[in-house]
Amino acid sequence: MPERVLTIADLCTAIAEGRIPATVKGSTYHVNALELRRYLNRLRPLPFISVRHSLRCTPESGRCRTS
Repeated sequence: MPERVLTIADLCTAIAEGRIPATVKGSTYHVNALELRRYLNRLRPLPFISVRHSLRCTPESGRCRTS
């Protein structure tokens, strides 16, 4: 399933709703890049690492093998 593409309108809405901290100077909003990055990282799922093979070690032999 493809990820949803974030638009400028989505960012403006997030700023207006207070989900992205911003300061207002006149008619301009100033957004900290770190805060924007935090917001964008919350939207993306964390990468999932799967282990395809399990590693079995026996203490007696000191040898490991994959299964």
